[in-house]
Amino acid sequence: MNKDIIEEFYHLALLDIANGRSISELEEALDLYETAEEFEACAGILKAIHESGFMTIKEIINKLEDDEHTKNN
Repeated sequence: MNKDIIEEFYHLALLDIANGRSISELEEALDLYETAEEFEACAGILKAIHESGFMTIKEIINKLEDDEHTKNN
């Protein structure tokens, strides 16, 4: 599996959550990616769904900002 793709979908899913998308909407997307056999996308979305259960929206936003800052340095 390509870890870069997994991380990209993880960050995109966290961004969706921070912007108000529901977990059920992400699960629908997960079903579509699973049907298309895009397993890296599934892994990233699942990681975001799981971790978001333990984070506030503020914590998610801070994580995205920290990851972006780390990526650019």
